[in-house]
Amino acid sequence: MTNLTLKVSKREVRGTGKLNALRAQGYMPGVVYGPAVKENINIQVKTSDVRALLNSVDSDSFLVNLDLDGTTILAMVKDVQRNFLTDCTNHMDFEAVTPDTVVKTKVEVKLTGTPVGVGMGGVVHQIVHEMPVKCAVKDIPCCISGDITSVKLGESFRLAQVELPANVATPFNGTVVLASVVKP
Repeated sequence: MTNLTLKVSKREVRGTGKLNALRAQGYMPGVVYGPAVKENINIQVKTSDVRALLNSVDSDSFLVNLDLDGTTILAMVKDVQRNFLTDCTNHMDFEAVTPDTVVKTKVEVKLTGTPVGVGMGGVVHQIVHEMPVKCAVKDIPCCISGDITSVKLGESFRLAQVELPANVATPFNGTVVLASVVKP
């Protein structure tokens, strides 16, 4: 399911002033909650580890194994709070899950192939880059991909032309346009 691991530890400090002091020491506060844990767990993690983790993924919503003092917790990143001026990460929320937990998340849309319309002088205009999906954690696809080879100039590539993986649903209907081949 995931090969990403983040080493975290329990955090006792609370309150804005103490959390700002924690951040000044190179740690970021966070919280783990959800159906797979009995009660919320306040955590802290090295800011450099979070930065490296976020740089290795394409989205703010992904699965990670939290190494909490030797215990591994499968969790989904639910919220990443950033400072609006510096774009530095200030806090993260993790939802502890099991492989069978049904979640809503976003998955990258990847287009494969070179459309026929590109040979006619067109360019591909991808409209949807991420798609919301609902599925069990064990069924989350790495991406939704579609072959756009047959798309001609002036035509659109719709969701109905993509085969979603088994046990994966999306609130989008089949008429949603994922990409078009248009004149430059």
